[in-house]
Amino acid sequence: MKRAQILRQVLVVTGLAFCSMSDGFIFGQMSGMVDALNGKDSSIQLSDDEVSWIASTINITCFCGFGLITILTEKFGRRLTITMVTTPVIICWIMVYFAQDKYTLLASRVIVGASYGGVLILTYVNIAEYVSPSIRSLCLNLMSACGSSAGTLLGHVFSLFLHWREVALIGLIPSAISAILPLFWVESPSWLATKGRFKECELSFKKLRTIPNKDAEFELKMLINSQRENYNNETKDSNIFTSLIMKYIRACKEKYYRRIFILMLVVCIYRVAAGRILFNTLIITIIQDITGTSDILYYTLVVDGCALIGAGISCIFVSKLQMRTLLFTSGPIANCVQIILAFCLYFWTDNTFSSRWTKVSLLALYFILISAGPYAVLETLLSELHPLDIKASSTFVMGALAGVLQFLSIKLANYLFSVIGHHGVFFCNAAIVFMCLVYLYYCLPETKGRTLQEIQFYFIDNKYGDKDQMFRSEPQSDVLLSKII
Repeated sequence: MKRAQILRQVLVVTGLAFCSMSDGFIFGQMSGMVDALNGKDSSIQLSDDEVSWIASTINITCFCGFGLITILTEKFGRRLTITMVTTPVIICWIMVYFAQDKYTLLASRVIVGASYGGVLILTYVNIAEYVSPSIRSLCLNLMSACGSSAGTLLGHVFSLFLHWREVALIGLIPSAISAILPLFWVESPSWLATKGRFKECELSFKKLRTIPNKDAEFELKMLINSQRENYNNETKDSNIFTSLIMKYIRACKEKYYRRIFILMLVVCIYRVAAGRILFNTLIITIIQDITGTSDILYYTLVVDGCALIGAGISCIFVSKLQMRTLLFTSGPIANCVQIILAFCLYFWTDNTFSSRWTKVSLLALYFILISAGPYAVLETLLSELHPLDIKASSTFVMGALAGVLQFLSIKLANYLFSVIGHHGVFFCNAAIVFMCLVYLYYCLPETKGRTLQEIQFYFIDNKYGDKDQMFRSEPQSDVLLSKII
């Protein structure tokens, strides 16, 4: 019995890991494609502005994916939606391979952006809903940080050896796996609870968790009873759009959600300013610029390898440390390294062997630190903070804002590099990160080991509540299942 439950959770985490690997590979392949289209590949004639649109479009169209999953998850659930939004990515890899003009490439970026946005949010949502709070942050980093870093590394390395069209075909593999595996999952217990399907919710929950277990029973009871109240109070509106909008408007009138919204917005700004998507998209070009050479295989392996190492280290840190402790130790240190790198780029303009490796080493150290600390915490927060009853609409709104910010970061990158230099961009990002850290220091609660309901309670009453008291006061479930099939 216990082995079957573990295998089901492993299947979920594995599927989400391939989703993240596919997402990372998108940016890894695009980095090589953008570099080639900037001059090495004449098969498609593009201006610098057109190349920048191709590089950045994915980040603005991802909000379409957020809107798409808002509807699809409400209608079809979590697992089928992943398969549905991943399938267009497979189609886009084929489009890229056969593309002969800029319009096909741009269309592929628009489509893959919508799919990428949907898959990205669903990975955060699913890891929060499928796994135990005690291992949620660990699984999220195994799935998201390690999977994404590995996909990006493979995309960058393949791009240095193969034509970008051939790299696109390789991208079919992780995308296809990530579309197939969710078909073998059980449905999310949280989603079933929001739909009033409480018997199925309990069955699904017990297929994923070991019961009897006091913490698991407490989580299940809180989930069912909180959603039973919401479900009973909901107006049964057959129009899904109206229902989503009305629930979100009601939430926006509540002070607790406004607190959550501002906190999530700061988290998104931090993620953009920390620069991982920027580096993943343009790292080949950036390394060539700061080293002054096109022979960058070893530099790329060092930088991407360190990002992967940092992702692996984060799994240890999040299992040993509190979220606040990890963020407010690694965050300032990583930012200081970014400032040191900016100073080196400003004062050390020659391209000697020692100069190149010093700059690349600092960049690699920065990748280790942000992967091991800040991103491990920030991505966990994005999976935990959305209130369950408005998770779909809240995810769409916040995702749209994050997509716009990320789009501006990538679209303006080459312009800013030419105006204020790489060092200037790093200085600006460092200033933004420090401001975000100050806000988070005063406003971010500790979420490690807390259920999604407890985190929501904190923003309402500034306290998590007494587990034993809440457990005793809650009504018993309607159905107690003694056997899991």
